[in-house]
Amino acid sequence: MTCVYHPSKDSTAFCDHCEAALCEGCTIRLEDGRTFCHRCMLAVSLEDVKSETTLREQEEEDRRVGLQKKWRPTYINLILAIGLAGILVLLGLRFYWSQAETMPQISLETRAPVELLAALQQTLTHYSVDHGHSYPDNLYELMPTYLPDLGGNRAVLRHFEYNLDEQKGYLLRIKPNSPISGENLLATELDIYPVEGEK
Repeated sequence: MTCVYHPSKDSTAFCDHCEAALCEGCTIRLEDGRTFCHRCMLAVSLEDVKSETTLREQEEEDRRVGLQKKWRPTYINLILAIGLAGILVLLGLRFYWSQAETMPQISLETRAPVELLAALQQTLTHYSVDHGHSYPDNLYELMPTYLPDLGGNRAVLRHFEYNLDEQKGYLLRIKPNSPISGENLLATELDIYPVEGEK
């Protein structure tokens, strides 16, 4: 039998793929013992390259999809993350507001006794919160942190009677015969009322 590519030469092998008779010059022998002609060897090589490329692409796709699945957040994780972020934002805002809060710059007004007593109540409340629910021994301890030492504030404080009281926290009233009207009013940490109504 002669070679299909060289009819003048005798065949020495057959192609494992197309079974064509091949001469020694047309025979390609692989290390695993398989035998191919030039055409089939090219086709097999292209098929191997294509298979290897497809396999690599599939592995890359599997790896990408696997990472997506691995890092895909569940609804519960997403809700928890949003809740945690919200809590952190609120804590940050609370810290900012607490740092930004300043004591009111009160100027004691002598013409309105109820408002004057209310302003001192507010100032004493700020002091109490910062000092473990205790009050100062005298009104001048409020200056300058809680009551600015400006204008006539120091002079106005001279017209008040201020005493600590175990039940009501403190008793605050305008002194009789002071230039400030309203000496019949008494202020405690919770209320302002006329002296006649005190029990």
